[in-house]
Amino acid sequence: MLVNVGSRAAGFTLIELFVALVIVVLLMLLGVPSFTTFLRNSEIRSTAESILTGLRTATTTAANRNGRIVFEFTNPGTADWKFYGFDDDGVTPTAPFQTYSSKEAGKNSTVTLTPGGQATVTFTGLGRVAVNPATPDDHFRQIDISNVAGDGRPLRIIVDDPAPADPTKPRGLRLCDPDPALSALSPPDPKAC
Repeated sequence: MLVNVGSRAAGFTLIELFVALVIVVLLMLLGVPSFTTFLRNSEIRSTAESILTGLRTATTTAANRNGRIVFEFTNPGTADWKFYGFDDDGVTPTAPFQTYSSKEAGKNSTVTLTPGGQATVTFTGLGRVAVNPATPDDHFRQIDISNVAGDGRPLRIIVDDPAPADPTKPRGLRLCDPDPALSALSPPDPKAC
């Protein structure tokens, strides 16, 4: 639109408007991949933190009730979980104390449990992982969280470390980054697994 101001016209020409539009589109195209990666990383972190919070709440509940609490993934491959205790008979499960659906924050996140085939972990009345020496792999020990698309920065939750570096100092639940480059640093990055 041209406005006549005295002897000269003020405003934008069609060419100037087109150039500005092209610059805006190019900037948006450059920023979209970074924003997509940011969103995927945020979803992975949110999923990992919800699982870690659930595990910590389960250990606290076990210690407060001075009884066994079972943390269970209810839908394989997703972050859907619940935890529950047992009635006075020690056999009948109670209603879940807390549940989480991956639809709340992490619908595109995948969860891989190690060892495979295990979907539960039991905490004792002391809030520690119940380990049966006869069957030490009867519960999951680690949880890997990644994105369905395979991109984004994966995270890992260590639930039960079978061979900690110093057995006199139990490590407990922890969230870490499984990237081997982080543990190769000197000194190692504290976020490394």
